[in-house]
Amino acid sequence: MKDQIVVIDSGLGGLNIYNTLVEQFPNENYIYVADEAYLPYGTKTKEFLTKRVEALINHFKDSKAIIIACNTASSVLPFMEKQYDNVVGIIELTANYASSINQKGSILVLATNLTIELGEYQKHIKLNNKESIPVKGSDFVTLVENKQTMDDKIYHDEAIKLIENKLLEHLGKFDTFICGCTHFGYLIPYFKEVLGDANYVVSDFVVAESLKTKVVLNKTKSNPTRLVYTTGNKDEFQLKMQSLKMNYKAESIAI
Repeated sequence: MKDQIVVIDSGLGGLNIYNTLVEQFPNENYIYVADEAYLPYGTKTKEFLTKRVEALINHFKDSKAIIIACNTASSVLPFMEKQYDNVVGIIELTANYASSINQKGSILVLATNLTIELGEYQKHIKLNNKESIPVKGSDFVTLVENKQTMDDKIYHDEAIKLIENKLLEHLGKFDTFICGCTHFGYLIPYFKEVLGDANYVVSDFVVAESLKTKVVLNKTKSNPTRLVYTTGNKDEFQLKMQSLKMNYKAESIAI
């Protein structure tokens, strides 16, 4: 088995989880894969996405751990998590954590269209005897992925307008907000501007905690590797990372 932890996402979003893991477990070898050739995942069919996620997992199946950082991809994972004991999805982990801190009102789940349609978040929140407010938000993924094409004011205004259109009607009905797509963590300052304080839940923390129980982590390692790949255009992905102040060097990969 290769001594590496692989983090897979449809695009930029999973870099939040990748960064958290690198910071908390610095002695591991890491590979990040942005499957931008097939972005966005949230508007694909379940059948297509299941085949795509399985192809990515099979490519890295000998790794120490494979983190499916994308919520949409995690929504088609249940049978694969049983088939591959080194695969970690994030929906159940995130839903359980959000339910544990929810005190009053419902749990708002903003996720991609397909994630909401498949209902995995709603199912796990209900199993915790909590109520959910599911909201389809694939538009937010497009906004984050296009950040490098906008100046800061235009990006801010577009984010606020989208939040008001999609979420303002739910103000006062929730105290916990699941960012049910890794891209949405970048938008928390804008969510707070419109919706105010809440328990904003992202998956970084819960994935790191889960990893401690699933694999034996290295305590020391000389020169651990940090690789970032995209299945799309590496120059375009490099510009996207730079727009979010990510300093990794992107390389191409064909899967």
